[in-house]
Amino acid sequence: MSSAFASRLQVPYVTAYDGEDLDYALALAPSLEATDGIRLSYADPVDTDWLYGVLWHRHGMSRSGRPVWKLVNTNRQRRCMLRLLCQVCGRSARDDNGAIWWVMTEPPTPAGAGELSTNAPPTCRRCIPVASQSCPRLRESAHIYTSTAAEPYGVMADVFKPSGRGVVLAREVTEVSLDAFHDLEYALAKQLLVKLEGLQPAHI
Repeated sequence: MSSAFASRLQVPYVTAYDGEDLDYALALAPSLEATDGIRLSYADPVDTDWLYGVLWHRHGMSRSGRPVWKLVNTNRQRRCMLRLLCQVCGRSARDDNGAIWWVMTEPPTPAGAGELSTNAPPTCRRCIPVASQSCPRLRESAHIYTSTAAEPYGVMADVFKPSGRGVVLAREVTEVSLDAFHDLEYALAKQLLVKLEGLQPAHI
């Protein structure tokens, strides 16, 4: 996306900014609950670094600097998924009838047992036309749905493995379900995946 074109667009709520990057050092820490007795941690961990049994990428929330159009902010993406907020404006993605609206470049992926999942946060009905016009990928292929609910299902994460006294990257940006406990212990989550309930195709 050209900088001139990008400057004319509303920056979506979930978009990351280059001023939000945080420095951190990964480490292994003893854990009585972990399969191997250790799990991925930070050199300076705090309790809020973990959710759903997985370590989360640290990302600032200042929206300072320049938008990085191809990246999402980990904290805002997760917030949108958990609170069902629009990824464009940050407000509720439910309409007056309680339906949650979504627009995706590709259909949701199977999550097992006939369920479907996505890492794309919802988009409220009023923002779908803006998103469809501004995003090149959505202009090529936009799939619009409503759902009745969305429940945490997994994470998109980098998965590490022990190496000497530290860790090395084993798998980059891979899907890990919340019941894959051993993988979660070595994962650095960057986006939350949800499974969609009551999913139906929709039109604006």
